[in-house]
Amino acid sequence: MKETLETLISGVATVSSDIEQYSDWAEYNRRLHQDSFSAIVRAKVPRLFLPESLGGLEVDPVTCARVCEEIALIDSAAAWHVMVFNAAKLMASTWPTELVESLWLGNPDQLVAASGYVPLTLQATNGGYSVSGTQRFVSGGHFAQFLLSPAFLGGELGMVVVPVDHCEIEDNWHTLGMRGSGSVDVHVRDVEIPALNFIRTTSQPIANEHCEGDLYRCPSRIVFATYVPVALALAKKAIGFLSELVEDKISVGSGAKVRDKNVAQIHFGRAMAKHRASYSLFYEELEKTWARAKEGLTATDSERADLYLAGTHAVQESAEVVRHLESIAATTVTMRSHPLERIHRDIETLRHHGFVNESRYASVAQIYWGAELDYPPLLR
Repeated sequence: MKETLETLISGVATVSSDIEQYSDWAEYNRRLHQDSFSAIVRAKVPRLFLPESLGGLEVDPVTCARVCEEIALIDSAAAWHVMVFNAAKLMASTWPTELVESLWLGNPDQLVAASGYVPLTLQATNGGYSVSGTQRFVSGGHFAQFLLSPAFLGGELGMVVVPVDHCEIEDNWHTLGMRGSGSVDVHVRDVEIPALNFIRTTSQPIANEHCEGDLYRCPSRIVFATYVPVALALAKKAIGFLSELVEDKISVGSGAKVRDKNVAQIHFGRAMAKHRASYSLFYEELEKTWARAKEGLTATDSERADLYLAGTHAVQESAEVVRHLESIAATTVTMRSHPLERIHRDIETLRHHGFVNESRYASVAQIYWGAELDYPPLLR
């Protein structure tokens, strides 16, 4: 039976207690607890963007985004693993069939963690390559079987798949927020890989027999469906917690209830407007992207930019929503005993993510104006 949004959401609900009970553990230990990780596997998160022919679900991007959002309402770090599991599976749509099958045929839940911060370097060997370098911000690195990274072979840029058990993980993810994502550094020192594991991106994309569905005609930025909803969910949670807080909160110095103060009402109204507007824009662009793919159409540069704009704006506006609510909550947001404190830390971390930070607004303008692009090919 093909999975639907309703059955997937139901699956998330059945494992929600396993995710929630280890949320604090993940914060303290800076990675997911094994039981929480196992729970999202049982909820079929690793299979969302995997082709059906390899045991995946091959869901549409709106369904993926809604599942991500649902998990984020439970735990933001667990929801981040929707991206951790599925980003590589989108990129694999242009890989040779043999490589795709070597990774996921018979093992659909295998984790190939991707990061594009610093390209690794390759040296040709007999029948393969030797890989070296350090890749940063490898979310889920503690659980990954393989690392996917950009890599240079001479002056040629490509992508490389490296077995993590031959690498060294540096447990250095000490951050303000999103601590449970476990986004560690991975050191690769002269690791031998077969020639198959280097994908040349300068040549024509290779069509493989597993990735012929509508999903794989979507532009690469459809990966936003796997992590932008985390920010939207944090904003939604913050609105809910603030609404509860103002029921009894008294304004210092005046003795009046905060809920009766005009300045607080203004902040709340603006927060609601920004959340609803950015939420609607994001899902609208996902739906447009999916509709084009189903019609067999290739996205134009401006259509790709529109999706990029919607994803960037959703994250940046979610941070603004939380800031408006903090102006109402005041010192409450500084108390570790209140949920708004963690939301503050998580959203402040997310808004600086390289793919959706404030400078990416400029990237959209560059496309519309025909100016020189300032962001990596991985994002285009």
